[in-house]
Amino acid sequence: MASPFHLLAITPPTGPVDPELVARWRAGAGELALAVLLREPGAAPQALLDPAGRLAPLIRRCRERALPLLLAVDPEHALRATALDVDGLHLRGDPSLARLADLRPRLPGLLGRAVHGEPQAGHHLVDYTLVAPVFAPTTAQPGAPLGSKRPMGLAGLRAWTADPAACVVALGGVGPATAADCLAAGARALAGIGVFFGPPARVEQDVAALSEQLRALHVLSPRARA
Repeated sequence: MASPFHLLAITPPTGPVDPELVARWRAGAGELALAVLLREPGAAPQALLDPAGRLAPLIRRCRERALPLLLAVDPEHALRATALDVDGLHLRGDPSLARLADLRPRLPGLLGRAVHGEPQAGHHLVDYTLVAPVFAPTTAQPGAPLGSKRPMGLAGLRAWTADPAACVVALGGVGPATAADCLAAGARALAGIGVFFGPPARVEQDVAALSEQLRALHVLSPRARA
């Protein structure tokens, strides 16, 4: 299954975000499709879209550049978030098949999910499945020390991509040195935090390196939703 995007930039959990990085992503990615996942652990969906909030400058710049915005939400809050001005929802915490089946017909935009551990069913109910962490993450989460999440490795990633219906996005330690292995293991797109948010020159260089590896592996064009 083709992915709705090639590269997914995930906002860092805390701190300021430089909206000028959007131009660096675009310069590095060329024609490849980018999307942005708005995510902040513990924040309500409405707070992430606050026009005076931490992510507001980034959101404005993404909309100027027509980059799709996805909103990370807890599964129990998903129905209330369908009215918010975003291009899709991203369900955290290994959402159940029942929750996905209930939400899918009510959501006009994209629907993704974050998963961990052993492969699960339900690929037909989502537009993509974010599998993490493949390698040890390089960005620490609030309240959790760096390296506390156990990586599944390439074998774990292959277990997820073995289903022909799966559209798997790889996250966790994904960068220029590891991207080719993730794509060879069946990932359809690449996601990250640190690789997209950092010193501008390095970010552009890293995004360009990921993009070259995506092209080299002949990744299919993003699919359009009917």
